[in-house]
Amino acid sequence: MKLKDQNTESTILEAARFIFMEKGLYGARMQDIANKAGINKALLHYYFRNKERLFDEVFGGALSRYFKNMDIISDESISIKERILTYSDRFIKFLSDYPQMSIFLIKEISSNEELFHAKVKGLKKNEKQSILNVLIEGIQSGEIPDQDPVIFLMNLQSLCAYPFVASPIFNAICQNSGIQWTDEQHAKLLYSVHEFIHFKLSKSDL
Repeated sequence: MKLKDQNTESTILEAARFIFMEKGLYGARMQDIANKAGINKALLHYYFRNKERLFDEVFGGALSRYFKNMDIISDESISIKERILTYSDRFIKFLSDYPQMSIFLIKEISSNEELFHAKVKGLKKNEKQSILNVLIEGIQSGEIPDQDPVIFLMNLQSLCAYPFVASPIFNAICQNSGIQWTDEQHAKLLYSVHEFIHFKLSKSDL
């Protein structure tokens, strides 16, 4: 039996990641991935039987890591504000490692919402308490100020994710304006998100 070569497999996975990000799960073809990897389709099928299995290999680990980051939300040993602060830090770190993930997820959900949710559910090993439920409980108990939890979550997710989604636009605006702007390790972004969380979730700020 022919042994699989680790270098070839790594080349395939990198090619698949590029094609999936560009065309999405449902728009990508195995031939596209084979061409990008510089191999024939028969060899691609030898390493990965079908596109779905290849997708799971490429993104399963990334999405599992994201869901693991969500575990902090259900940790009742710390305050709700601390949970949200930690979650936002981890979310931004996740997006810095996978900067195109937000666009990819939006594209996939738009293409086939039911199928994508089914794949995501398969990757989630445990159903954890959601951010919305935690926010609602915190409002009801008086731990955090009364507010619309959905609007809070929309704003939080936007503050974390939009800088990555719109990075090419921001870079173009800065270049056209002659501004040299950097945010090494995303320190400025993290600080800005923390300001928002402290303002919205600290009762003394009202």
